[in-house]
Amino acid sequence: MSTRSTSAENKSAEKVPMIATSAVLVESEQVPEGTKMIKGYDFENGVDYSALLATYLTTGFQASNFGRAVEIINRMCSWRLSDDPLPQDANAEDPENSVEHRSGVRCKIFLGYTSNLVSSGIRESIRYL
Repeated sequence: MSTRSTSAENKSAEKVPMIATSAVLVESEQVPEGTKMIKGYDFENGVDYSALLATYLTTGFQASNFGRAVEIINRMCSWRLSDDPLPQDANAEDPENSVEHRSGVRCKIFLGYTSNLVSSGIRESIRYL
């Protein structure tokens, strides 16, 4: 009986196009030095939303990109114009160049997304934002 299944498997393998086997049956490559290990949030420790969002960096490709976006948005939320030096040609006497005014100038964040996110589980998060 094992001879029959082996024979059937061989015939089936012969029918697989070479392009498919060459795309799937490839040798693994070494993971680059410094690559973050993929690991999700540990819910055993309760829910810490800040820590949960931080783990998106190591949850997988899409979640990692989301995690990178969270980091960028956090930097944007904390940025003030006063964080950047005044240009050399700026008039220091201009009220708009005062530290008080510049510390009040913040980054504006616009939310943009593709339509496929609306039909996914992300739509509730988008609605909340």
